[in-house]
Amino acid sequence: MWEKLLTPETFEFFARFLLAGYVVIFVRSAFVIGLRPKPTELLIEAIILSLVVQFVSVGVESAHQALVKFSTIALYSPEWLISPPDWLKLYAQVLLLAAILGAILGKFLQSDFRNGILRRFSLPVVHPVRRAHDFAFGLDRPAGYVEITFEDGTKIAGWFGENSLAATDDPRSDIYLERAYIIDNQGNWTDPGEPRAILVNLKNMRSVEFLLEKEKSDGK
Repeated sequence: MWEKLLTPETFEFFARFLLAGYVVIFVRSAFVIGLRPKPTELLIEAIILSLVVQFVSVGVESAHQALVKFSTIALYSPEWLISPPDWLKLYAQVLLLAAILGAILGKFLQSDFRNGILRRFSLPVVHPVRRAHDFAFGLDRPAGYVEITFEDGTKIAGWFGENSLAATDDPRSDIYLERAYIIDNQGNWTDPGEPRAILVNLKNMRSVEFLLEKEKSDGK
């Protein structure tokens, strides 16, 4: 079936109306922390975004033609830039333009400007990061101490730094702390005799505490 569907004759069609959308989604997801949906779940969105890329490419091509026609840039530009071949137009549209749109969408999702627009139109503000776990350990997470408490009362303490990692997936989540500490019955932290790292399965976790530095006030 796929051998008959994906042929050199149909490649350009699928590149323009499907692949371009997946490129937008792939680049956009690089700006948003969290799990990436499966490609099959994004089929409709990829088609819609591919149509958006087509719409934008029409405007870009019209602007290019006007620039060549009404400016002296054509006198100093190579022929392939003035009248690009079809294969170059395809690559520029499916890869370059789609990647640029994906980056713009990704930055828009990250910005507070997006939330302001949604609030102005009384629309619900939904954070692009789908899980609090990903948000807590994600973008711009400063290095610091964490204390993990499980449902049975067990506590684990450690240092979450540049060499640490917190991962999440559907069945479970885990965290790698580059430095582990011992917590006694009174809740005091002690440094083990030799430096230790620890990998913790967060199943049945009750809470994760981030021990933040006290904010300085009055510039002191």
